[in-house]
Amino acid sequence: MDKRLIYKMVQNCLKQYMEEPSSLKMDSDAFAEIYIKIKTSQNEDLDSDLNEIIDDVVYGYVTDSPYF
Repeated sequence: MDKRLIYKMVQNCLKQYMEEPSSLKMDSDAFAEIYIKIKTSQNEDLDSDLNEIIDDVVYGYVTDSPYF
């Protein structure tokens, strides 16, 4: 999956949580960590919907979940 597409999807997801999407830059360490978690989750469960994976990972990021 294209990294830029996932970046745009993460930005859209951040809007749901009233986060400013521009606060997360594509070349930031935070996005790199989010991207790795998304790709890992996607590889672990090939049947999962990408939107659901992104929503779960972004939720963990926004809420500062210990599971993030």
